[in-house]
Amino acid sequence: MLAAVAPSSSLLAASSSPSTFARAGVARAGGIVASAAAAPSASDAALLADSSRSLAIARMRIFAERDGVSIAPSPGKGHGVFAARHIPAEVSVGDYAGDILSQRDVEVRYEAAPRAHALWCEADEAWLRRRGALGIGCSGDYIFRVGDDTFVDSEEYATANWTRFLNHGADANLRVKSLLKGMDGRPRVWFQALRDIEPGEELLWDYGESYWRASDVVL
Repeated sequence: MLAAVAPSSSLLAASSSPSTFARAGVARAGGIVASAAAAPSASDAALLADSSRSLAIARMRIFAERDGVSIAPSPGKGHGVFAARHIPAEVSVGDYAGDILSQRDVEVRYEAAPRAHALWCEADEAWLRRRGALGIGCSGDYIFRVGDDTFVDSEEYATANWTRFLNHGADANLRVKSLLKGMDGRPRVWFQALRDIEPGEELLWDYGESYWRASDVVL
């Protein structure tokens, strides 16, 4: 995934492709400091964040292998997802997972500086402090719009899965589908192979034009 941030107006714009990957405009939160009495040392906080992230990624790798894919470095893109076995066309390869957000959550947490929105509340403060303690960003780069008031945010490792590492590709070999309510009553977003995919190929989908800002370099 790229880390640049698009203008907030791009958040709700539908893409020209079947995908509706959105990016929230946001002033990055930076470090979050708890009260002096409760704040851990910087080294302890960093260790906790690294440990939590490492465990979450290890979990994602296990489930990725189960699903016939692997997480590995992708040139110019950080990490990506690669086929570990033949994937036939039309097969579903995985579901996008994360926190379920409302339009209100996205606007308050991502479209304004932290604590700046008039509707900021204790739940938002707890969310921001948890992100800071775990070393998780507040970029808005992993938000997928399912409906007008339903979004899936895959930025937090604990609630995400390996699909958060799927990269953009203009020559995509995946399509994305979504439902406001799946079989379990929750929003569902999943990826399906557009064609046969061979072992070693990177799995890519088209984020859509609305995701990018003018300064992005699209690979």
